Amino acid sequence: MKVSISKYNKIGQKQQIVIDNYDTYSLDHTLAYIILPMLLQLKELKHGVPNEFAKVGGESYDEQYSFDFYTETVDENFEKAIQAWDDILNKMIWSFYQIAYVDYNSLYHHGKRDYEFKKSDRQYENPITKQKQDTFEIVDKDPNSHWFDYVGLDLHNERIQEGLDLFAKYYRNLWD
Repeated sequence: MKVSISKYNKIGQKQQIVIDNYDTYSLDHTLAYIILPMLLQLKELKHGVPNEFAKVGGESYDEQYSFDFYTETVDENFEKAIQAWDDILNKMIWSFYQIAYVDYNSLYHHGKRDYEFKKSDRQYENPITKQKQDTFEIVDKDPNSHWFDYVGLDLHNERIQEGLDLFAKYYRNLWD
């Protein structure tokens, strides 16, 4: 995949996007490589927060400067709004990092897995040669020596999904 977007301007912004067939094989993974660094940069360079975070007394933060008694409250609440937006961005960033760079399935395997291939008593006919061929099965040598934490994996996936849901919810607020 190659993406080239010229400096932002509304008229005549040039875009060149080349997508190869293999880019869509695991699209969630491919997009995570693009979205993650953009979220990191947005968090670093942001100049504000979405409107719904900047509320004081039920009114918009900008409109409260006309009331002297709101001055301290506005500053305190704006700091809280910045922290709340950072928390949401952090959840998004964590989720996309997990998708792009972490083999988190392996975190939930415990113990040593030891498998071997054993010849089974079944055969099948090779569709090309029409000859009978042996089949093999995978046998766990010691099933009590390892286990998989399905509950932990489910919780991990739920946390990833939370960040993805927040990304979807605040998609139109991802501006600098």
